[in-house]
Amino acid sequence: MTDDREGTYRKNVEALRVRSPRLAALVDATPPLPLEPMRARNGSPTATAAGAWLHSRYDPEAEGGRVAEEAVATGASLVLSLGLGLGYSARAALAAGSPIAAIESDPGWLAALFRVVDLSDVVSDARFTLILCPGGLGLLDYLEEAAPRSIAVIENGATMAAFPEAATTFREQISRYRKKDEINAATLKRFGRLWVRNLARNVREAASRPGLSTLAGRFAGLPALVLAAGPSLDDLEPVLGALAERMVIVCVDTALRSALRLGIEPDFVVVVDPQYWNARHLDRCASPGSILIAEAAVWPSVLRFESRRTALCSSIYPLGRYVEDRMGPPKGELGAGGSVSTTAWDFARLLGCAPIYMAGLDLSFPGGRTHARASLFEQRSLASGSRLSPASDAAFQAMRGGRPFMAAANDGSEVTSDERLSLYSSWFERMAGAHPEAPTYNLSAKGLAIPGLPWAPVAPLLDLPAERPGIVARVGAATGAMDEEARRGAARVGDVVGGLAHELHRLASLADRAVALASGAIGARGPGLDRALAELAGIDEQVLGSEARDVVGFLIASASETVGGRAKTVDDSLEHTVRLYRSVAESARWHAESLS
Repeated sequence: MTDDREGTYRKNVEALRVRSPRLAALVDATPPLPLEPMRARNGSPTATAAGAWLHSRYDPEAEGGRVAEEAVATGASLVLSLGLGLGYSARAALAAGSPIAAIESDPGWLAALFRVVDLSDVVSDARFTLILCPGGLGLLDYLEEAAPRSIAVIENGATMAAFPEAATTFREQISRYRKKDEINAATLKRFGRLWVRNLARNVREAASRPGLSTLAGRFAGLPALVLAAGPSLDDLEPVLGALAERMVIVCVDTALRSALRLGIEPDFVVVVDPQYWNARHLDRCASPGSILIAEAAVWPSVLRFESRRTALCSSIYPLGRYVEDRMGPPKGELGAGGSVSTTAWDFARLLGCAPIYMAGLDLSFPGGRTHARASLFEQRSLASGSRLSPASDAAFQAMRGGRPFMAAANDGSEVTSDERLSLYSSWFERMAGAHPEAPTYNLSAKGLAIPGLPWAPVAPLLDLPAERPGIVARVGAATGAMDEEARRGAARVGDVVGGLAHELHRLASLADRAVALASGAIGARGPGLDRALAELAGIDEQVLGSEARDVVGFLIASASETVGGRAKTVDDSLEHTVRLYRSVAESARWHAESLS
């Protein structure tokens, strides 16, 4: 290696070492793959691999700028570059103000790229993330953890061609993430205002409830049984009482009726869905021996459920996070894989329980049924059924509505699942791999086979030692600690909510001014346009610098949906500004009114 190339390589590796010591060490220990440095016609660095050009052979900067501009123009919260290349697109995206993550599958490829051109400015930028996914695996884990609201994807063709199997895996994972993203976007559009209303109504009471910190690790050394409400829960009814003597019982809201009908009060009941019909699962139910685990956005009646205590996890919604961040220590995050059963599993893991057994986790429709008999879903279907519209029709509609497909069950047979349930399955598969300290088993023989969650027969579990007296003692000690935390509760919540309302009104006024400025500047030219653009830039800076920006942005659709297509002229850009700031003003005022 020439001195110049060695110096470039060292500069890049050291920049990476500051951000990610482990990745830098891996790159430094890996021989570089073959890559031929070249010069484009305009003199800029480029390279070839197996005859394929990494970038334009004429003007790599211009090419990278165009690709980045198109990605940024979508309004995505994260640009995802499959292949860093020589950083032209990444540098352009950063210059446009967008966060970007570059994904590579081979450290030897990075070692080769680092020898061609100085990338230290890109690697050192806090908005840039470099992720290594060997063989293409792990991209979905990164996306789930980063949780971007939307993504725009850039592909470096030469990199994809050099690693075709990894490229296929990357695309499959992005497709799966986007399916979930589409579901989340549709759910937000349908229920976003409901969630905010619930949070606004619950905010003062939620501030006085303890978080999960007093429960973390308190049940280490004990197995847990998570009760989900799939049809196979009915098959376990004869042994649930015996299992409850041997395990910590964590029950999802939809399965509570099944447990109470058998005289079993779960140790914990998990309710996180904000919708009204989820609150109805608790109708005419009481479980005074249970600790309720909830989210601040639940339907308000949930917080009045008759239980021993109520503890809250950290809110996943911006309004809830805003208040929680200003009230003291975090309440404690729980995983959200789209189903309450995923949250219940993560709560059992937080308790320190191992192993964890899942009951009623079918993620399929065994026997054409959707839920356990005692669940509200099943009872409503039976109650509303008639000769011309029997209860079985409701199950059929539920199965057909999620784009069903046949898949392998734990016993080797085939069962009907659907795309929505397969997303939950993917979540469990990832979490099982990420948390080997909490081995998890599925008790449903007819349930969807989930890699990492093997089936376990029930009979051997009945030979486990009885643990109920010790579990009861630990629950009692936990409630004492929770009471102490609650006493430190909500003294300042009024000030926090009042301050937020004031900031929301300020943002609404700024947005009104931006709408007026942009509307008046359409068609203008010269000094008048310059003054309007300068004032609009100042408003942009104030809005983006506001601590309430995420609260306001929650109800606003993606930028591309809100403002329309890509702006081609200054007037197009001003019209986009008008539409965007009208949405900002509407959201800010609606949030402020909800808090009043």
